[in-house]
Amino acid sequence: MFGQRKNKTFAYKKRYSKEDNHATQLKESMKSSWNEARPSLSSRKNGNTLFLLIGLLVFIAILMYYLDSKIK
Repeated sequence: MFGQRKNKTFAYKKRYSKEDNHATQLKESMKSSWNEARPSLSSRKNGNTLFLLIGLLVFIAILMYYLDSKIK
């Protein structure tokens, strides 16, 4: 009763398309190859981000230790 409505989707095709069949096949092949490559790209990105965050944490810990020893 109170569930959210789904967005409407339309399968629109242009009536007077100037693209030939070869161009549409090329687009579809590029889309499929991109969709296959995307998961591998995101896993590498997450690994690099984790490495960067851990390095930043270690750098901050060393900086805090250095500043603490200088103050005393």
